[in-house]
Amino acid sequence: MNDIDVIVVGAGPSGSTAAKCLGEAGVRVLVLEKADTFPREKPCGGGLSARMLTRFPYVRDVLSEIGTNPIRRVYLESPDGTGVTWEQADPIMYLIRRWEFDAALFRRAQAVAPVELGVTVRALRVFAEGIELEATDGRIFRAKMVLGCDSANSVIARHSGLRVGDIRSEYAVDMMEETPVTRLQAARPDTVSLFLTLTKTFGYGYIFPKTDHCNLGFGCKLDYYLEELRGKGKEHHAAWVEEMKQKGFVTGETQKDGYKAFPIPVGGPLAKTYTHRVLLAGDAGGFVNAFTAEGIFYAMTSGALAAEAAIAAIQADDFSEAQLKSYERAWKAEVGGELEHAVDIQRRLFNDSGRIDQIVRAAERDKDLLRLLIGYSMGAVRYEELRNYMAASALPKWVMSKVISVFRFGSKDKPTVSSV
Repeated sequence: MNDIDVIVVGAGPSGSTAAKCLGEAGVRVLVLEKADTFPREKPCGGGLSARMLTRFPYVRDVLSEIGTNPIRRVYLESPDGTGVTWEQADPIMYLIRRWEFDAALFRRAQAVAPVELGVTVRALRVFAEGIELEATDGRIFRAKMVLGCDSANSVIARHSGLRVGDIRSEYAVDMMEETPVTRLQAARPDTVSLFLTLTKTFGYGYIFPKTDHCNLGFGCKLDYYLEELRGKGKEHHAAWVEEMKQKGFVTGETQKDGYKAFPIPVGGPLAKTYTHRVLLAGDAGGFVNAFTAEGIFYAMTSGALAAEAAIAAIQADDFSEAQLKSYERAWKAEVGGELEHAVDIQRRLFNDSGRIDQIVRAAERDKDLLRLLIGYSMGAVRYEELRNYMAASALPKWVMSKVISVFRFGSKDKPTVSSV
């Protein structure tokens, strides 16, 4: 167990980011990835918040290598049909195809860390002196510690005891297609369109125009999907695309064979993301914004912070819980507050209460509020800045009281980030 310092399980954004950091620091790291080849298919909306370029400057080079659509215009529609549009000079977000983006990150990790492709981990065993991973083909891999970056269905999270219980109410399902523009086109290729109309399903619909593809779909909570849409997702998606055509948001035809559905953890980070010789990052640790369902920024951030914690553990030759707790302190300091707020906002908004209508109508009347709401959704505006503006807004008090009710915490309903 002394030949390898760290095994990273999973080579998505969190795993590749962690492996890059570890390899560049001279750590003896091994990456295990279940895909047989890279690039590999990865269904995803594919939206990167602009702050990604500040947190990870090398992503500018990544974006120059792949098809990227800088977005400066966002359309937002509420359940009652009220629509608002925000436009600005600088990009709000960048739209990419995930398989291209992930492959570019993977190349950077592979340049500094050995990788074993086609390895599906089925068991984790933690010992006093190290960890042992068993693959489905019977191979055994050993190291001093492991970083679980193995997606929403993480084996590492389950076998380490960090994720337990029923996930039905803590996961969402994104149902989407990414279709060439020769077949399906967005009416406004310069605009991201968001439809916060699925109140009973705790979700929203979206249209993300890529350079050569149109990505559109909708998400809903897993429990609703299992009760109402199981076996009918493809038909439901096709009907939604037809509705978007009738409203003039898209033209062309849906590609039924391109329909994909995949899970997203939207219950916030796990109650604990570390244990003896184990750290979790990305979807494996629940690092997804519960309000927007954005996960790439949080995956890369948690991957980088997990790598830093692993480096410190190696230097101290201490892989105990007490040592690795520094990882949780680090991610809570950087993104913990916004992830915690997102869980509460999701529960307050998507409950069929009419709050979404009230907020969008208020933003229609107050462009500064609209700017702050869009900025908050994209990670460019801090929660406190939005709250302070709403408290001082000139809009009628009865209007703002409805809006503020979504963004305030009372003593009884302060959110938790546990997803178990």
